[in-house]
This record gives sequence, structure tokens and C-alpha cells, in this order.
Amino acid sequence: MAHKVVKYRLESDGTIPTWLKFGVSQSTGGMYPVADSGTASPRDWIMIGISDDGADISGAVEEITSKANLQTYLAAQASANSWTDPAPTEEDPDATTDFDAAAHAQRVWDDLDALNA
Repeated sequence: MAHKVVKYRLESDGTIPTWLKFGVSQSTGGMYPVADSGTASPRDWIMIGISDDGADISGAVEEITSKANLQTYLAAQASANSWTDPAPTEEDPDATTDFDAAAHAQRVWDDLDALNA
């Protein structure tokens, strides 16, 4: 049994899947939402989350099986959706910088590793 990184949608009634893990240092559900205009609301967003230990993830869109795969997915979505990271300064509190897919993937994978330790 293990926690897994998955792409998922809300349930058809708009609720969060019960098999997602919550209550850790970083949010482990609803991360990196991507609109899917070909799917009706409330299931019209694909998000990243971490499953509960040993959960049945058959309702997930897809399992992301490696940090490299997660980084590739995040980099592609960042490019397609113009994602940026905050980089506030005293002069410009709204400043941003390029989205760092490697750093984001590392944070998610660090949480996954901690949960599976």
C-alpha cells in the first residue's frame, strides 16, 4: 500500500474525491488546476493530488508514476497556460518569474516520499 500522485477531477456532484489525502504540511489536493472545456461542470478542471494510503484511485484521471513525469506535465501546462511563480519585491509586490516546474515537482514528490516513509 502507498500514497500516489494522481490527476483527478471533482466528483459529478462537485465534491472532492474521498480518496485524496489531506492534513499534511503542503496541500495535497487541488494543486495545479487545468481547465478542460470539453467536460461539463463541475468536472471541468483537472487537478493534481496525493491519494490516501492504499486508496482505490480508479476514479482518478491518471496516476503520475514518477517525479520526472510530474515535472514534464507541469512544464507543459505552465507553457500552455502561462503559469508563473510569485517573485515579489519591495518595488513590485506583484512581480512574477518563470514557473519552476522542477521545484514544484520536487515539493510534491517530497510530500509523497514523506507520506510513504
